[in-house]
Amino acid sequence: MGKQKQNTGMAHQIFMWLTSYLRVAIIDMYKLYLYITIPKRRRNMMHDVGNFLKKLHSRITSERILKESGSLTYISLLGFVPFFTFLVMIAPDLPFLNLSEKFKDIVGKNFIPGSAEAIMNFMDEMLIRRRIGFNIFNFVILLVSSYSLFRVIRDTFDRILSMELSVKQDLLTQVVKFFGTIVFGLIIMIVLFSSSSVPLISRLLRVPLLRWLLYIVPFVLQFLGLMFMYMLLPSVRIKRSSLFRGAFWTTVIWVLAKSLFDFYIYNLTSVQAIYGVMAALPIFLLWIYVNWVIILGGIVLVSMIDNPDTDDLLRKEPHRVVRVTLEMFSNQKLNERLKGDISKKDLKKFIEAIEEEGDV
Repeated sequence: MGKQKQNTGMAHQIFMWLTSYLRVAIIDMYKLYLYITIPKRRRNMMHDVGNFLKKLHSRITSERILKESGSLTYISLLGFVPFFTFLVMIAPDLPFLNLSEKFKDIVGKNFIPGSAEAIMNFMDEMLIRRRIGFNIFNFVILLVSSYSLFRVIRDTFDRILSMELSVKQDLLTQVVKFFGTIVFGLIIMIVLFSSSSVPLISRLLRVPLLRWLLYIVPFVLQFLGLMFMYMLLPSVRIKRSSLFRGAFWTTVIWVLAKSLFDFYIYNLTSVQAIYGVMAALPIFLLWIYVNWVIILGGIVLVSMIDNPDTDDLLRKEPHRVVRVTLEMFSNQKLNERLKGDISKKDLKKFIEAIEEEGDV
């Protein structure tokens, strides 16, 4: 009885989530319709979009997103090789994935021929030597590098969301979030690689009317992955509407960036002429860097959507804001006006958080 009630509660919560996200989508579509159909709003739309993009560019510059993306690219490389080795050791034992052939197909389509051949040969050698086993030392390297990447991403997200003074999470919460992120990422990867291998889905995709799903499914998975990352990694709770809008537009930007990146690599560069067989390395590094720029730019977008009226002073000098607020609370007239904006209980918690940091 208790388990049935728990399942019912979880189903109800999932239904409420889906309903709230659907409501956000409907509201945004209605607003877009009004912008298009009403002449006055249509005239103001470009002005509003331009101002928002200027603010977004200013925030991205002030948050040093390009520099942070370079750091995350380096840390990602530390974890890529052991993670790839782990996949190579495990994936061949999962026949429904057929990961080896799918990976080669992706490499063949997205890399220059000479580089693609070098990567495929490297993968074949690893498959031949996989009998050596994935020992505990390799597993520890994978775990440490993955957790380091997780911590850096979380701290970066918290800083962008202006959570420098937030109470630190306990170790258990961090570990749960860390493994939750890994499990969810693997699930998305398995779904992405195995969706066309499942007999039922393969048959459905042969139907001409349903072939458009081949273009929609990767977009949806990318969108879900970004929304999950923005929801789980930060230490602060973000509004669902902000998560939905930020993840959606970040996914749109990612799709456009991938198309431009492919066009640039294939038509406007001579990477292979300069690097030869090693051309895959700079392309791979550049693509990881572009991905991190988009992901961090997305969390800046989420922050701006979640707190559109946040003043730069509140974000950059929170201690000064607290002191000014305390002085305003000491004034009887201003005290009455501030009660509707911030409670003394919330202000006390904020002051305690600052005192724990040792800055007051």
